[in-house]
Amino acid sequence: MNAPPTKAAFRYAVGHFATGVTVMTTALAGRMHGMTVSAFASVSLDPLLVLVSVERSTVMHGIVLESGSFAVNILGERSESTARFFADNTRLQASEFREGGYWVGATGSPILSEATGYLEARVHSTHPGGDHTVILGEVVALEILSEEEPLIYYRSGYRKLG
Repeated sequence: MNAPPTKAAFRYAVGHFATGVTVMTTALAGRMHGMTVSAFASVSLDPLLVLVSVERSTVMHGIVLESGSFAVNILGERSESTARFFADNTRLQASEFREGGYWVGATGSPILSEATGYLEARVHSTHPGGDHTVILGEVVALEILSEEEPLIYYRSGYRKLG
């Protein structure tokens, strides 16, 4: 019989599931914020729903729940440096967005110019999930900006298709 799974074993096991890489963005009272998120999925076509899983201890958690809206910027294979930037908490010490590198979308959330596409959503509901909150968002705007291949996260590293 196997021992109960450890956190390390769990991370190792789920690391074998490849995910796309996104940057979740939001804005509140003039402050724009972004965070790399791989826990993103489509949920429903009627209504149009997506989900993101956000750790409760992050800055994003408080801001997105208060703002009530967010964008999910889908990253292409050339955007590894952007994924790494938005995953590193040192970015919080200065402006997270460079002039010309984004525009403000319908929800007020920043849309990254280099994204291959984006979806904007209003918070539909939230659900506790351990040390995370699962946030369901109703999609209010979306656009595909390029057909660039996706950036993938697999076994603790960024990868490209093929």
